[in-house]
Amino acid sequence: MQLPLKNELDARLIGGSLLFGIGWGIAGICPGPAVALLLTWHWQALIFFLAMLAGMYFFSILESRRAS
Repeated sequence: MQLPLKNELDARLIGGSLLFGIGWGIAGICPGPAVALLLTWHWQALIFFLAMLAGMYFFSILESRRAS
């Protein structure tokens, strides 16, 4: 486990936190239990999970471009 070295708030942290909170509030599902909800075969859980995967994928693309 690696702890972050930065300890100040910046626009990326605040924006990401807001986006995460808004998504959680709209969906009403925490990301962890969303994985468990997939076992219920509810279509809403599947859409949430796919959106969560898409968000992680786009984040990795943006981070790799930012690092270059």
